[in-house]
Amino acid sequence: MLKELRTLMAVAQHGTITAAAHHIGLTQAAASAQIQRLEESLDVALLDRAGRQVRLNAVGVDVVARAEHILHLCDELREVTQRPKVRGHLRLGAIQSMQRQYLPRVIKTLIEQYPDVSTHLELGGSLPLLTAVDQGQLDAAMVVKPFFALPAELTWVPLLREPFTVLCPAGEASNDWRQVLTTLPFIRYDSASFGGRVVDRFLQTHRLSPRCQIESQDVDAILEMVACGIGASLIPMKDLSRHANQLRAIDLGADKFYREVGMVLPGTRGNNELVTELVRIARAQVLASPFVHPLVERD
Repeated sequence: MLKELRTLMAVAQHGTITAAAHHIGLTQAAASAQIQRLEESLDVALLDRAGRQVRLNAVGVDVVARAEHILHLCDELREVTQRPKVRGHLRLGAIQSMQRQYLPRVIKTLIEQYPDVSTHLELGGSLPLLTAVDQGQLDAAMVVKPFFALPAELTWVPLLREPFTVLCPAGEASNDWRQVLTTLPFIRYDSASFGGRVVDRFLQTHRLSPRCQIESQDVDAILEMVACGIGASLIPMKDLSRHANQLRAIDLGADKFYREVGMVLPGTRGNNELVTELVRIARAQVLASPFVHPLVERD
């Protein structure tokens, strides 16, 4: 009955049996026969017919709505049953911001779908993690996209982009981000990191020279220092709900810029099935999250 339901949904989508048949690769006669078999099986008419014109009747509309849910469940079941039997040990690196926000959902899904997989997580900066993948010490790493071309032996999988914002103590009166960055002590996002270099290019483009007092690669630590009133910073946008009374964000408006985050993999995908499934899950989690700007296209 599944193929008959798919044909009925095609008729609902395309308006005529002829158009539906063309879309799903059947002859008009074959599509008509499938609709007729479905009506006989359900013992009810699904279409109102007037000459060559057909349209769903009230029962047909209800059946199509239920059929969509049924076929979705069948597709999910097929995906589960056809999924490879993945097992093994995954060595995964991630920058700190990914470990605290997005990565836990990826790992949770991975172990739910593949309970025979164990995972070792390594925290670090983008460059050391990229090097570890290149040297075979990690199977994959979630990092900020480097400003240089990757070696031919490595593969880049884009996942998401994070907008930068100016953070300042809640008591700061000005809403002019240029003024805030040049008058308050500046807590710099480590200029040696990939993300920090993105910030440096932004400052150079706008001819700004903040008075740097502290430099850190830890974005969460920078947020805490701004909340303590030490100064202002320019970092990827974070959840500020815990510090709503201590700091605030100033949007960059038309000058907004981003850092790209993705996965770097060995070109050969040494742990092939496991890494392939990790990428699939990571991409799906990006699309499922309302808090990120995905660089993943929907199927």
